Amino acid sequence: MYSILQPHLQAVVSGRGLRMVSDIGFNPVRIDRGAGHSLIVGSDGQMLEMDNHKGQVSEGAMYPFPGVSSCGVVSSDSWIGSWVDRSMRKAYMGSFPLGEKWESANPDSDVSGNRDVDESVSKSASWTRELQSEPLAMCTVDENVVFACLGSGIYMIDGNASEIWRSPYPRWRELEDLVGIDSIVSLLRKGDEIYAFSSSGGYSVVSIITGHEINNGILPNLPERVRDVRFDQDSGWIIMLYGKNMAIMSDLNSKPVIFRVPGPVMDVSPYDGGWKWTGWRHDGYLSNGKLNTFGRNEVGISLMGDMVLTNSGSWSSFYSDNQKFL
Repeated sequence: MYSILQPHLQAVVSGRGLRMVSDIGFNPVRIDRGAGHSLIVGSDGQMLEMDNHKGQVSEGAMYPFPGVSSCGVVSSDSWIGSWVDRSMRKAYMGSFPLGEKWESANPDSDVSGNRDVDESVSKSASWTRELQSEPLAMCTVDENVVFACLGSGIYMIDGNASEIWRSPYPRWRELEDLVGIDSIVSLLRKGDEIYAFSSSGGYSVVSIITGHEINNGILPNLPERVRDVRFDQDSGWIIMLYGKNMAIMSDLNSKPVIFRVPGPVMDVSPYDGGWKWTGWRHDGYLSNGKLNTFGRNEVGISLMGDMVLTNSGSWSSFYSDNQKFL
Protein backbone atom coordinates (compact mmCIF):
# COMPACT_ATOMS: atom_id res chain seq x y z
CA MET A 1 0.00 0.00 0.00
CA TYR A 2 2.71 2.43 1.01
CA SER A 3 6.47 2.33 0.78
CA ILE A 4 7.52 3.16 4.34
CA LEU A 5 10.47 5.49 4.05
CA GLN A 6 13.12 5.36 6.75
CA PRO A 7 15.17 8.39 7.78
CA HIS A 8 18.78 8.10 6.61
CA LEU A 9 20.63 7.42 9.85
CA GLN A 10 24.21 7.52 8.60
CA ALA A 11 24.66 11.27 9.05
CA VAL A 12 23.53 13.96 11.44
CA VAL A 13 23.61 17.73 11.33
CA SER A 14 23.81 19.91 14.42
CA GLY A 15 22.58 23.35 15.30
CA ARG A 16 21.72 25.12 18.54
CA GLY A 17 22.02 21.92 20.57
CA LEU A 18 19.90 19.83 18.17
CA ARG A 19 21.17 16.77 16.34
CA MET A 20 19.01 15.67 13.43
CA VAL A 21 19.24 12.99 10.75
CA SER A 22 20.46 14.71 7.61
CA ASP A 23 17.58 13.47 5.44
CA ILE A 24 14.07 12.54 6.59
CA GLY A 25 13.44 10.43 3.49
CA PHE A 26 10.53 12.31 1.90
CA ASN A 27 9.46 15.74 0.64
CA PRO A 28 7.99 17.82 3.50
CA VAL A 29 5.30 20.48 3.14
CA ARG A 30 5.32 21.89 6.68
CA ILE A 31 6.06 21.23 10.36
CA ASP A 32 3.22 21.34 12.89
CA ARG A 33 5.13 22.60 15.92
CA GLY A 34 4.31 21.93 19.56
CA ALA A 35 6.03 22.87 22.81
CA GLY A 36 7.87 19.56 23.22
CA HIS A 37 7.14 17.58 20.08
CA SER A 38 6.41 18.44 16.45
CA LEU A 39 5.09 16.58 13.41
CA ILE A 40 6.83 16.76 10.03
CA VAL A 41 4.16 16.50 7.31
CA GLY A 42 5.03 15.01 3.90
CA SER A 43 3.61 15.66 0.45
CA ASP A 44 2.28 12.10 0.12
CA GLY A 45 0.72 11.83 3.58
CA GLN A 46 3.87 10.90 5.49
CA MET A 47 4.35 12.07 9.07
CA LEU A 48 7.32 11.88 11.41
CA GLU A 49 7.19 12.80 15.07
CA MET A 50 10.10 14.87 16.31
CA ASP A 51 11.40 15.63 19.80
CA ASN A 52 12.08 19.38 19.73
CA HIS A 53 14.71 19.28 22.44
CA LYS A 54 16.74 16.29 21.25
CA GLY A 55 16.13 16.69 17.53
CA GLN A 56 15.24 13.01 17.26
CA VAL A 57 12.60 11.74 14.86
CA SER A 58 10.52 8.57 15.04
CA GLU A 59 11.62 5.60 12.95
CA GLY A 60 9.71 5.30 9.72
CA ALA A 61 6.97 7.48 8.30
CA MET A 62 3.39 7.18 9.59
CA TYR A 63 0.27 7.59 7.44
CA PRO A 64 -2.74 8.75 9.51
CA PHE A 65 -4.72 9.71 6.38
CA PRO A 66 -4.76 8.36 2.81
CA GLY A 67 -3.27 11.65 1.57
CA VAL A 68 -1.50 14.77 2.76
CA SER A 69 -2.98 16.47 5.82
CA SER A 70 -4.49 19.84 4.91
CA CYS A 71 -3.74 21.41 8.31
CA GLY A 72 -2.91 20.31 11.85
CA VAL A 73 -1.75 21.32 15.32
CA VAL A 74 -0.01 19.72 18.29
CA SER A 75 -2.27 20.04 21.33
CA SER A 76 -1.17 18.64 24.69
CA ASP A 77 -0.20 15.00 24.06
CA SER A 78 -1.94 14.66 20.68
CA TRP A 79 -1.71 15.77 17.08
CA ILE A 80 -5.05 16.91 15.63
CA GLY A 81 -5.19 17.17 11.88
CA SER A 82 -7.50 17.17 8.87
CA TRP A 83 -7.69 15.53 5.49
CA VAL A 84 -9.81 16.24 2.43
CA ASP A 85 -10.95 13.58 -0.03
CA ARG A 86 -11.72 15.80 -3.01
CA SER A 87 -12.96 12.96 -5.19
CA MET A 88 -15.63 12.07 -2.60
CA ARG A 89 -16.12 15.70 -1.50
CA LYS A 90 -15.57 14.69 2.11
CA ALA A 91 -13.39 16.20 4.84
CA TYR A 92 -12.27 14.59 8.08
CA MET A 93 -10.53 15.57 11.30
CA GLY A 94 -8.80 13.18 13.68
CA SER A 95 -6.78 13.14 16.88
CA PHE A 96 -3.70 10.91 17.18
CA PRO A 97 -1.64 10.23 20.34
CA LEU A 98 1.97 11.38 20.43
CA GLY A 99 4.73 8.94 21.36
CA GLU A 100 3.08 6.00 19.57
CA LYS A 101 3.47 4.33 16.19
CA TRP A 102 0.24 4.87 14.25
CA GLU A 103 -1.33 2.20 12.11
CA SER A 104 -1.37 3.19 8.44
CA ALA A 105 -4.57 4.48 6.87
CA ASN A 106 -6.40 2.35 4.32
CA PRO A 107 -7.18 4.37 1.19
CA ASP A 108 -9.08 1.49 -0.43
CA SER A 109 -11.76 1.03 2.27
CA ASP A 110 -15.48 1.10 1.54
CA VAL A 111 -16.60 4.17 3.48
CA SER A 112 -20.29 4.03 2.64
CA GLY A 113 -21.43 2.39 5.86
CA ASN A 114 -20.26 4.87 8.50
CA ARG A 115 -20.81 8.63 8.51
CA ASP A 116 -18.87 9.41 11.71
CA VAL A 117 -15.75 7.27 11.57
CA ASP A 118 -14.28 6.86 8.11
CA GLU A 119 -12.65 3.48 7.66
CA SER A 120 -9.90 4.90 5.46
CA VAL A 121 -8.46 6.92 8.38
CA SER A 122 -5.89 5.24 10.62
CA LYS A 123 -7.39 3.10 13.40
CA SER A 124 -4.85 4.65 15.76
CA ALA A 125 -6.98 7.80 15.95
CA SER A 126 -8.40 8.62 19.38
CA TRP A 127 -11.38 10.08 17.53
CA THR A 128 -12.37 11.08 14.01
CA ARG A 129 -15.15 13.32 12.72
CA GLU A 130 -16.58 14.01 9.29
CA LEU A 131 -16.75 17.74 8.57
CA GLN A 132 -19.31 19.62 6.52
CA SER A 133 -16.72 21.62 4.58
CA GLU A 134 -13.00 21.85 3.99
CA PRO A 135 -10.79 22.82 6.96
CA LEU A 136 -8.51 25.74 6.13
CA ALA A 137 -6.47 26.63 9.21
CA MET A 138 -6.05 25.67 12.88
CA CYS A 139 -4.55 27.00 16.09
CA THR A 140 -4.53 25.97 19.73
CA VAL A 141 -6.02 27.72 22.76
CA ASP A 142 -4.60 25.96 25.81
CA GLU A 143 -6.07 22.42 25.62
CA ASN A 144 -8.62 23.41 22.97
CA VAL A 145 -8.40 23.70 19.18
CA VAL A 146 -9.83 26.43 16.94
CA PHE A 147 -10.31 25.71 13.24
CA ALA A 148 -11.95 27.39 10.25
CA CYS A 149 -13.96 25.57 7.57
CA LEU A 150 -14.48 27.04 4.11
CA GLY A 151 -17.70 29.05 3.95
CA SER A 152 -19.01 27.36 7.10
CA GLY A 153 -17.53 29.04 10.16
CA ILE A 154 -14.87 29.12 12.85
CA TYR A 155 -15.15 26.53 15.62
CA MET A 156 -13.59 25.81 19.00
CA ILE A 157 -13.53 22.21 20.24
CA ASP A 158 -12.01 20.56 23.28
CA GLY A 159 -9.58 17.64 23.23
CA ASN A 160 -12.44 15.16 22.86
CA ALA A 161 -13.93 16.95 19.82
CA SER A 162 -16.86 18.43 21.76
CA GLU A 163 -17.88 21.81 20.38
CA ILE A 164 -17.40 24.78 22.71
CA TRP A 165 -18.57 27.52 20.33
CA ARG A 166 -18.98 28.34 16.68
CA SER A 167 -18.70 31.67 14.90
CA PRO A 168 -20.06 32.58 11.45
CA TYR A 169 -17.60 32.58 8.58
CA PRO A 170 -16.12 36.11 8.32
CA ARG A 171 -17.43 38.40 5.58
CA TRP A 172 -15.85 41.56 4.24
CA ARG A 173 -18.05 43.90 2.21
CA GLU A 174 -15.04 45.30 0.39
CA LEU A 175 -14.05 41.79 -0.73
CA GLU A 176 -17.43 40.55 -1.91
CA ASP A 177 -16.24 40.39 -5.53
CA LEU A 178 -13.42 38.05 -4.44
CA VAL A 179 -15.53 35.55 -2.47
CA GLY A 180 -14.93 32.82 -5.03
CA ILE A 181 -11.15 32.97 -4.67
CA ASP A 182 -10.79 34.23 -1.10
CA SER A 183 -10.36 31.92 1.89
CA ILE A 184 -8.96 31.96 5.42
CA VAL A 185 -5.24 31.21 5.34
CA SER A 186 -4.20 31.78 8.95
CA LEU A 187 -5.60 31.54 12.49
CA LEU A 188 -3.61 32.69 15.50
CA ARG A 189 -4.18 33.51 19.13
CA LYS A 190 -3.29 36.90 20.56
CA GLY A 191 -4.29 37.37 24.20
CA ASP A 192 -7.98 36.59 24.61
CA GLU A 193 -8.71 36.84 20.91
CA ILE A 194 -8.45 34.73 17.76
CA TYR A 195 -7.32 36.47 14.57
CA ALA A 196 -8.43 35.04 11.23
CA PHE A 197 -6.78 36.29 8.03
CA SER A 198 -7.91 35.73 4.45
CA SER A 199 -5.82 35.45 1.30
CA SER A 200 -7.21 38.78 0.07
CA GLY A 201 -6.11 40.63 3.20
CA GLY A 202 -9.28 40.55 5.27
CA TYR A 203 -9.02 39.96 9.01
CA SER A 204 -11.57 39.11 11.69
CA VAL A 205 -11.05 39.24 15.46
CA VAL A 206 -13.06 36.72 17.50
CA SER A 207 -13.46 36.38 21.27
CA ILE A 208 -11.88 33.23 22.72
CA ILE A 209 -14.62 33.10 25.37
CA THR A 210 -17.77 33.51 23.28
CA GLY A 211 -16.75 33.17 19.63
CA HIS A 212 -18.38 36.51 18.84
CA GLU A 213 -16.68 38.73 16.27
CA ILE A 214 -15.13 41.78 17.93
CA ASN A 215 -13.58 43.53 14.95
CA ASN A 216 -13.32 43.19 11.20
CA GLY A 217 -11.09 44.96 8.69
CA ILE A 218 -8.82 44.90 5.63
CA LEU A 219 -5.04 45.03 5.63
CA PRO A 220 -4.17 48.07 3.47
CA ASN A 221 -1.84 48.42 0.49
CA LEU A 222 -0.61 44.83 0.17
CA PRO A 223 1.03 44.20 -3.23
CA GLU A 224 0.22 40.46 -3.33
CA ARG A 225 -2.09 37.84 -1.86
CA VAL A 226 -1.54 36.68 1.72
CA ARG A 227 -0.05 33.23 2.35
CA ASP A 228 0.30 33.30 6.14
CA VAL A 229 0.45 35.73 9.08
CA ARG A 230 2.42 35.53 12.33
CA PHE A 231 2.61 37.68 15.45
CA ASP A 232 5.14 38.14 18.22
CA GLN A 233 4.87 40.51 21.17
CA ASP A 234 8.31 42.01 20.54
CA SER A 235 8.50 41.69 16.75
CA GLY A 236 4.93 42.70 15.83
CA TRP A 237 3.14 41.35 12.75
CA ILE A 238 4.67 39.77 9.65
CA ILE A 239 2.51 39.20 6.57
CA MET A 240 3.90 36.43 4.35
CA LEU A 241 2.87 36.97 0.72
CA TYR A 242 2.82 34.70 -2.33
CA GLY A 243 5.26 36.72 -4.41
CA LYS A 244 8.56 38.49 -3.81
CA ASN A 245 7.40 40.73 -0.99
CA MET A 246 6.64 40.55 2.71
CA ALA A 247 5.01 43.10 4.98
CA ILE A 248 5.78 44.20 8.55
CA MET A 249 3.19 45.96 10.74
CA SER A 250 3.43 47.24 14.30
CA ASP A 251 -0.36 46.90 14.56
CA LEU A 252 -3.14 46.09 12.11
CA ASN A 253 -4.17 49.75 11.81
CA SER A 254 -0.72 50.93 10.76
CA LYS A 255 0.62 51.25 7.24
CA PRO A 256 2.51 48.07 6.27
CA VAL A 257 6.22 48.36 5.55
CA ILE A 258 6.93 46.33 2.42
CA PHE A 259 10.26 44.53 1.95
CA ARG A 260 11.40 42.98 -1.31
CA VAL A 261 12.72 39.41 -0.96
CA PRO A 262 14.06 36.86 -3.50
CA GLY A 263 10.91 34.72 -3.34
CA PRO A 264 7.97 33.66 -1.15
CA VAL A 265 8.71 33.38 2.57
CA MET A 266 7.70 29.90 3.81
CA ASP A 267 8.33 30.01 7.57
CA VAL A 268 9.40 32.62 10.11
CA SER A 269 10.63 32.92 13.67
CA PRO A 270 11.06 35.97 15.95
CA TYR A 271 14.64 37.22 15.94
CA ASP A 272 16.29 40.10 17.82
CA GLY A 273 13.15 42.25 17.89
CA GLY A 274 12.52 41.39 14.23
CA TRP A 275 12.17 38.20 12.19
CA LYS A 276 14.23 35.51 10.55
CA TRP A 277 12.86 33.22 7.86
CA THR A 278 13.45 30.63 5.22
CA GLY A 279 11.81 30.51 1.83
CA TRP A 280 12.15 30.12 -1.91
CA ARG A 281 15.89 29.51 -2.40
CA HIS A 282 16.92 31.91 0.34
CA ASP A 283 17.13 32.57 4.08
CA GLY A 284 16.85 36.01 5.60
CA TYR A 285 16.49 38.12 8.68
CA LEU A 286 15.22 41.59 9.52
CA SER A 287 16.54 43.41 12.58
CA ASN A 288 16.43 47.13 13.43
CA GLY A 289 14.91 47.82 10.03
CA LYS A 290 17.85 46.20 8.19
CA LEU A 291 17.13 43.37 5.75
CA ASN A 292 19.68 40.63 4.99
CA THR A 293 19.06 37.70 2.62
CA PHE A 294 21.26 34.74 1.73
CA GLY A 295 20.87 32.37 -1.22
CA ARG A 296 20.35 28.64 -0.82
CA ASN A 297 20.09 25.95 -3.49
CA GLU A 298 16.77 24.54 -2.30
CA VAL A 299 13.48 25.83 -0.94
CA GLY A 300 13.42 26.22 2.82
CA ILE A 301 10.14 24.77 4.15
CA SER A 302 10.40 25.18 7.93
CA LEU A 303 12.64 26.49 10.69
CA MET A 304 13.51 24.60 13.87
CA GLY A 305 15.81 26.76 15.96
CA ASP A 306 18.84 27.42 13.77
CA MET A 307 18.06 24.54 11.40
CA VAL A 308 16.17 24.64 8.09
CA LEU A 309 14.20 21.74 6.66
CA THR A 310 14.26 21.95 2.85
CA ASN A 311 11.80 20.71 0.24
CA SER A 312 14.06 17.72 -0.52
CA GLY A 313 13.80 16.54 3.10
CA SER A 314 17.32 17.55 4.12
CA TRP A 315 18.36 19.62 7.14
CA SER A 316 20.90 22.42 6.93
CA SER A 317 21.98 25.32 9.08
CA PHE A 318 20.14 28.63 8.83
CA TYR A 319 22.49 30.91 6.87
CA SER A 320 25.35 28.41 6.62
CA ASP A 321 28.90 29.38 5.65
CA ASN A 322 28.44 28.47 1.97
CA GLN A 323 25.45 30.79 1.50
CA LYS A 324 26.07 34.12 -0.20
CA PHE A 325 24.51 37.52 0.45
CA LEU A 326 21.83 38.45 -2.07
